[in-house]
Amino acid sequence: MYYPIFLQGVKGISVMRSGQILTPFTVLMAFMGVPAGFILAKTKRYKWMYISGYGLLTASIFWIAFFDSETPVFFAVLAAALAGLGLGTIPTINTLVVQWAVPKRLLGASMGALFFSITIGTAIAPAVLGSVMNTIYAKKLETTLPSGLNQFADEATITALGDPKALLSPTAMKALEKTFAKEGFYGSDLFRQTVEAIRTSMEAGLKFVFLLGAMAMLISFLLILTVPEISMDAVIEDRETPNRASAGKSDE
Repeated sequence: MYYPIFLQGVKGISVMRSGQILTPFTVLMAFMGVPAGFILAKTKRYKWMYISGYGLLTASIFWIAFFDSETPVFFAVLAAALAGLGLGTIPTINTLVVQWAVPKRLLGASMGALFFSITIGTAIAPAVLGSVMNTIYAKKLETTLPSGLNQFADEATITALGDPKALLSPTAMKALEKTFAKEGFYGSDLFRQTVEAIRTSMEAGLKFVFLLGAMAMLISFLLILTVPEISMDAVIEDRETPNRASAGKSDE
């Protein structure tokens, strides 16, 4: 969600080129479930793939957290490809691991809990990370905006600068440029400084967002290391079955 904002806002890449950079991520994320399934069916071993998937995704997000406006586009494509490669295997293996870890009686409940957790995470994360980004952006912007801005820009313009998405809107930026152009050469220079301040503040906010995401993935990776590898052919004992049987005998 925030990677395209980084590409377009911080690096100044067009929407089309940003989509092209994200293409390897999307394709690999959708495709990797197929070979993962074939490998699992043939080898019946999944722990190495589990660790590799979470490890690649964690490393990719940590790498992205250190990107800046000078980062080569090739690195941006490579990071997206590695993230897609890692994330592509995770949904398939997560689902199978849950199915192998519980008796058939609990299969529906366990799958429901898995997808409920995923849904809650994807619903909460944008709100939390968005709030964090806006807070960091606003604090950084206060220290980076040029000192003479208040003399030339009205209150509405300054308020609009508080939204980091202003940098992503060509219409908003053209309107802002026209406002500064009325002041001649000094206004043009002030506009350039203002845009640079917005870009720097957005970069600071996104770095913090990526670091939070990377830390969350690191915790997930460490938890995955503790998951035992269960044989695909193993029969999980249902501990409640003997209890029910003994209860029935006692009633007789």
